Amino acid sequence: MQNIKNSLFLYLTPRQKSQLLGTLKSYSKKFSLNSEDLAYKFLEDEKYYLDIENPHFEFVKDYLEDDLFFKDLKKFFDYLAYEKKQKELMEPYLDKQKQIAKELRKRAQDFKMSKLKPTKKQLLYYEKITKAHGIAKKDTENASRLDLRNWIMDILEQE
Repeated sequence: MQNIKNSLFLYLTPRQKSQLLGTLKSYSKKFSLNSEDLAYKFLEDEKYYLDIENPHFEFVKDYLEDDLFFKDLKKFFDYLAYEKKQKELMEPYLDKQKQIAKELRKRAQDFKMSKLKPTKKQLLYYEKITKAHGIAKKDTENASRLDLRNWIMDILEQE
């Protein structure tokens, strides 16, 4: 399916082809029609713009009545529909991968925090919060940033 772009619109220059494919892709996103209706809509719009002498693509005017051009349009719109369907099928797996990556980043950060000494700001906040809630302070001499964060969160969750 990936080689379909290389097999369509062979009569256009690479730049023309790139411009056309980008516009066709936006057409498929803008209008939720089937591939044949999208092709007819594109041809109709281009004829309209040609009639008012303001065409989007000068090179398309030679191909508006060509059956090969219409078939290529239809094939490309079919390809875009197929791509969209595949993306929707992959969405649950991608979401699961994102969730796993998020958990791994959290574990890595927790590991890093467990090796670092707490900051002055963290120590002052811990003292202030224990005093405000009337809770006995734990020994912060050998505590890590992770320990202090967890202690602070425990105090705040008790509220």
